[in-house]
Amino acid sequence: IRADAVPLRDETAYLTATFTNDGKEVILPGPVTLYHDGALVGETELGLIAAGDEATLGFGPIDGLRLTRTVPDRMEGQGGIITTTNEETETAILKVENLTAEDWPVRVTDQVPYSEQEDLVISHSAKPAPTSEDADGQRGLLIWDFTLKAGGKQEIRLEQSLKWPDGMVLQ
Repeated sequence: IRADAVPLRDETAYLTATFTNDGKEVILPGPVTLYHDGALVGETELGLIAAGDEATLGFGPIDGLRLTRTVPDRMEGQGGIITTTNEETETAILKVENLTAEDWPVRVTDQVPYSEQEDLVISHSAKPAPTSEDADGQRGLLIWDFTLKAGGKQEIRLEQSLKWPDGMVLQ
């Protein structure tokens, strides 16, 4: 059980539960009624879960986990003396605030661009460093896993830089 947070898309985190089918039989697809701490959360369709497979279910927003993503610095320009290059830099600040009375295991997900062209050079850095990069084979996906104490805050600083030769257009 954890709180999944995507500050780029949402202002709150969502409760998710990941489980493994330890049985010897498949769990057949169909409607499922979801409860959390004895309270009805809703219904969803569950897909087929083979024996030994893992699945994740969502149980709705956690109102006390607030998310923000701001971009205080973004610059674009040219540089160089003999040859010129174009450069774009961006700094993003991701914040997670726990307004609840309990500690939460949190997974924050964000993204950075990646290059498929030799002439486009992309670099990024993050403080704190992500727990995982290119998770599940998805290029540019960054994940931070941590426990956020009751009443606590966590800030992530994400910086990225794109450089490409003069005369080329970034689209």
